[in-house]
Amino acid sequence: MKYKIELLIVASVFFCLLLAQAAPAGNTMKTLYIDGVKVNETNDNTSGLTWPEPPKDRITIGAENDRWYLYNEYIGKIDDFAVYAGVLSATRIKAHYDANADYTAYKNAVQADAPLLWLRFDDASVANEAAAENSGSIGIDGNYVQTGGSPFTQVPGFNADSNALNFPDTVADAAGHCVDMWDGNGDFGEDLDGDVTVELWVNFTDIGNPLEPENDWPRFYQHGGGYGLMVSGPNELGIQGGDATNYIGFPDENDINDGQWHHIVVTYDSTYGAPNLPPAATYVEEVNKDNPVLWLRFEDTQPKDYSVADGNHWVGYGTALSIVDKVGGIGKSAYLNGPDDGAVYCAAATNNPNAPPLVSESYEVFDNNYAFAPNDITFEMWYKTLPTGQPQPGDYGIFFQQLGSDEPRAPGVSNSGGTIRVFCGSDTWYSGVSSYFDQKWHQLVVTYDEEYEGDPCSMHVQLYLDGIKKGDANFTGTGAKLGPELSHVMVGAERDIGYTWNPFRGYVDEFAIYAGILDPNRVLTHYSAWQPHNCAEMWDRGFGLAGDLNHDCKVNFADFAELALDWASCNEPNAPGQPPIPGCTPNW
Repeated sequence: MKYKIELLIVASVFFCLLLAQAAPAGNTMKTLYIDGVKVNETNDNTSGLTWPEPPKDRITIGAENDRWYLYNEYIGKIDDFAVYAGVLSATRIKAHYDANADYTAYKNAVQADAPLLWLRFDDASVANEAAAENSGSIGIDGNYVQTGGSPFTQVPGFNADSNALNFPDTVADAAGHCVDMWDGNGDFGEDLDGDVTVELWVNFTDIGNPLEPENDWPRFYQHGGGYGLMVSGPNELGIQGGDATNYIGFPDENDINDGQWHHIVVTYDSTYGAPNLPPAATYVEEVNKDNPVLWLRFEDTQPKDYSVADGNHWVGYGTALSIVDKVGGIGKSAYLNGPDDGAVYCAAATNNPNAPPLVSESYEVFDNNYAFAPNDITFEMWYKTLPTGQPQPGDYGIFFQQLGSDEPRAPGVSNSGGTIRVFCGSDTWYSGVSSYFDQKWHQLVVTYDEEYEGDPCSMHVQLYLDGIKKGDANFTGTGAKLGPELSHVMVGAERDIGYTWNPFRGYVDEFAIYAGILDPNRVLTHYSAWQPHNCAEMWDRGFGLAGDLNHDCKVNFADFAELALDWASCNEPNAPGQPPIPGCTPNW
């Protein structure tokens, strides 16, 4: 009987694990609560919440878009707008609503759930560009923004002891009212890992703007396309997030268009997976389709260029660089780890077929040719930081950098205190995009487009992470410079192979340079093709599922049977008079 109870306990634990693994990869569960009651939920089966980078890094209340051009404006009153990290439970949401009769009790209920953003609208100023007061935990760059001809009107809120903002009807687009906050740090977006709760009180006046009939989808709030909430019809709200807008209906008794105050909460519960784009070929085949002029695959301890030209460039490794296996990349990867200065643990390449001296202050472009490509150029690499507690990339750690005799700063990419900066000529673009030092593999792609839109003094740069464009910038003058004087490229450090600084610490794989610009579809195709293709690759690269005991990439009763068999066989691994069972320890 004792063993049966133990087996049932083991089985229960296993099935909890199975259920956890069964959650679909790449979706956002959106749940709507009105007046403390869950009225509906829907599952966006395309992806978790995504976070557009600048210029769509704002959270806007009361209109679509931001202060520079408003449309689909909200008409009515809003009070106590709050954003929380994570998904509030139904119990906590009801507790907030139930406290509405006593504003002190309501404030205590909200504060107990630690809002990041909490605009109570009780501060006195309602003028154009007046700073918004946040009662939450995050410092914000916020304003009450009024682009029309009158200030906001401060009116009584949902409770007699609170105030609210009145969003009036306006005649024309770009002349209305909104509350608009910059979120360049990702505090209300990408840093939340796709799990967000938004709460607000509304006293809604009208569906659509009688003076602007096209404003038929008023926005309560919108985070630059990342997540949002709009009215889509009588008794229907459109919840934006992931790659879809889901339209949620609710019963007549929950009508919010009745001139009364209503409490609205939306929770977003995200999971993430690789894009649902099955690759037509392997990663190696897809890269070869784009004909790289340099390709460091790190598959051999001897430095090698794997591009189509096969050895077209000299390649060197610092003596402290090592080639490692089974870290989740494709095949083997380069392991970079060392002190800040003087370490030879980087990789370098040049167009000179003869090995240059390890330490050189004046690399020369061989035969007066471009080192890698004339005009437009694309760089691609994969990187993964070391586990927490081990050395991490420095504040200015270099992903890669192409240098020359006068060491101009382009092209190249480095860390900048946890965000990515991109070098272009003598200029630098501080993108504000997270460097993603999270011990996971990430694809980094940067394109340099010379003479952008026909301007001979213009350079257009685009930054991609994990197949998605994160931002772009345009440079002129000395920031629009790529040329033969840039003799060699360094991967993982600055300067040259014998004397380096600003190191990247972690793993690097599949570093490639292309002549020309990879378009967004090719970048995404490379990202998709890099993902494991079959179950064997899943396990070989360290992506196997917990609970998949027979390694068939399914968690099912076959795994439970193997678990039970292993448990039973190891029940008494050192039974009296019996030899020990290899690999077993007592499980009681």
